[in-house]
Parts: sequence; C-alpha cells; structure tokens
Amino acid sequence: MVEEYKLKIIILGDPAVGKTSLVRRYVSGRFTNDYRATIGTNIYTKKLKAKFGMASLGIWDIAGQERWISMRHKYYLGCQGAFIVADVTRLSTFTQIEEFWIPDLKKYLPKIPFILLANKKDLEVKINEKEIQDLTKRVDAIQTIKTSAKSGENVNLAFKTLAEIILYKI
Repeated sequence: MVEEYKLKIIILGDPAVGKTSLVRRYVSGRFTNDYRATIGTNIYTKKLKAKFGMASLGIWDIAGQERWISMRHKYYLGCQGAFIVADVTRLSTFTQIEEFWIPDLKKYLPKIPFILLANKKDLEVKINEKEIQDLTKRVDAIQTIKTSAKSGENVNLAFKTLAEIILYKI
C-alpha cells in the first residue's frame, strides 16, 4: 500500500501576478482571463503521484494586497513549502520578492523550501534571464521555474517539483 502524505503549500506574490490562475490551471486545467482579487485566502486540493509516494496537496492561495498584511502570516501555519510568484511583464514584482515577500516568509517560516515562479512567460518578458538567476541565488530559492498559467507551460512541473522536494525531506 502506498502511503499518502498531506502537504500544505502556500502561494505568495504581488496582486495580479497570476497566483490564482496558476492554482486553477493546476487543479482544474482551466484558465480564465477575468481578474478578481483574492480576498484573504482560497484553499484548493489536488492529489499528486510523486517519486516518494502519493500526496494530497492543500494549496493556499493567499491574497497579495497590502490590506491583508496583518493577517497573512496566520495562513502560513503548518505550511511545508511555498511558491513566490512574479510577473515577467512587471519588474517591480521581482523587486518586491526580495524587498517584501522573502523577508515576510523567512520571518515566520525560516527553513521552508520555496520556488520562485516567473509567470506569464507567454507575454512580452521585461526581465532578463541573468536578473532572474541572480535573484534566485540572492534569496536562496531552490530554483526558478518560468510558467504560463494561460498556456499551462511548466505549471504541473512546478507543483510536482515542490511536492517532491517536500516529500524527500519527510
């Protein structure tokens, strides 16, 4: 009998970087163009077969708006891995990773494995590869994966990679 692990993953980043679209693409295989800001958090689940067993992912899509800053850390409790998402069409979203998202994450979850997602790769990219790789090293991310919630490119890969990293450490 294969053991099933329950994993809690959070997805963080500035508003409108595509966090919800990435999660919806992964969970349902769908993409919609309409943008609605997340209020607080949305929780999704999906089962995944990984190298080290079956995993039931609890994916917490946490609002990026500043007004949620005082509550956001409460959603971090029990988390085992994270994605921090930036939008390749907005350089400021990469700056915010280093200036806000990483310090916030490390304050509450100093040892958590996390992957940077450079999302919207189907659009005109405004940040070069070297800048992305330099940021990945500076913030000590496991890696950066370029994704497109619209086309689905690398979305499944990102979730499977993070789940396998978490499972390997268990």
